[in-house]
Amino acid sequence: MEVHEPEPWQEAASGPAHARRALALIAVSVVAITATAIAYLHPALPGPSTTGAPAIPAPPAGFQLAAVDFVDPRTGWVVGILDSGDFTILHTADAGGHWTRQLSHPTGGHDTFLRFFDRHDGMFALIGARPLIYRTVDGGSTWQQQVSFSAGAFVQSMSFVTPDDGWMLIATGADSLPLSNLYRTEDGGNTWSDLGSPIPASDQVFAVHFSDRSAGWLDSESGSASAYRSVDGGTSWQRVALPAPAGRWPATGQFFVSAWPTTGTGVVATVVNFSPTVGRSGQGATIVWYPPLTVRAYDGGSAVSYTYRILNNSLAIGPLAQSEAPNAVDLGSLDGGASWGVIAPPVAAGAIAYTNERNWWWIGSGEWSKSSDGGATWTPHRRLGVPQPVAGSLQILDAKHALFAAMAGARPVLESTADGGVNWRMVLLPVINTGDFNPAG
Repeated sequence: MEVHEPEPWQEAASGPAHARRALALIAVSVVAITATAIAYLHPALPGPSTTGAPAIPAPPAGFQLAAVDFVDPRTGWVVGILDSGDFTILHTADAGGHWTRQLSHPTGGHDTFLRFFDRHDGMFALIGARPLIYRTVDGGSTWQQQVSFSAGAFVQSMSFVTPDDGWMLIATGADSLPLSNLYRTEDGGNTWSDLGSPIPASDQVFAVHFSDRSAGWLDSESGSASAYRSVDGGTSWQRVALPAPAGRWPATGQFFVSAWPTTGTGVVATVVNFSPTVGRSGQGATIVWYPPLTVRAYDGGSAVSYTYRILNNSLAIGPLAQSEAPNAVDLGSLDGGASWGVIAPPVAAGAIAYTNERNWWWIGSGEWSKSSDGGATWTPHRRLGVPQPVAGSLQILDAKHALFAAMAGARPVLESTADGGVNWRMVLLPVINTGDFNPAG
């Protein structure tokens, strides 16, 4: 007898999420075979304090890091998920020397979205089933809930480029791959306009990414190696064919394409192809959900789910075995998708960030490398003496200031530089006990 389990998007709509979303910019594809829940980190980060990992293991922080966002070297926000299941937003105005607790609320198993535009204006959301959106105009001292959704709403993805201009994808229906409509707001989430489905019904859309009020890209699945691009704020979308790096793309199967803007007219795209499933031959797979990219294959009898991470916009933390995704290709464009070239990151592990379309940094395993041609080639590695960064967490604030997240045992830390990457300093995130708040010493 074959047992039919709920699809991943239906599970997320009725219970705790299996993964926390991270908005990262790194063009590497990795696959993880899933056996337990995976914790995800969100984008952007800060930091100071001693170089390298602490000699004595740091005590647990009392929370999982769900999101971090800094607008300058001193001013930032951290979202922590407590053991109780509540989230809490912490704010620092002195690069992590002191932290103030701001908004707290039960997560209900939601993924989180955090985006600040300056020291005052910011958005926070719980996405997934029964979503909530909050806005602040005073740096998080007070928060206003923006909109009430229908009971069946499932927000897949959200993107904001200004305090007023944002987009979200809402999934509808009960199929394994539901239909999705794109919505736009121009008043900070008070009202939303339904732009309809951005792609043909034969394809599936999973996430939306805008770089400004006009230019946007999608994460999608279709029968060809193509990305979807908008140049009019999401009103219309065009299919952009992606060139095969050698020979031709396979003629059949499913193509997952994650297309993400870097800066300006820069774009990165990861393409993964799955051949059609043929009976119980063990060949082929069917895409079920994203993120993380989940496919269903066969092991000679029973159905098996594999979870793939596409590290240009998500990352995973956990003791799971990992291997490179099959048939994965990373491509980059410097002209908004008019032309493409192959991206060759230094190694699979590490974090990538961008100063502009052409100039990239990579940090991994205590080493540093740069690219001046949009990731096509890289300088020789240079030792930095820093801990392994969390993939996708590197953020370049200006010519001298950059930062990334790392782990000191069970304790999340932030590493920062104030001299263009020559020297780095570490700060421990604060310890949060039940019913208490203790700044890091």
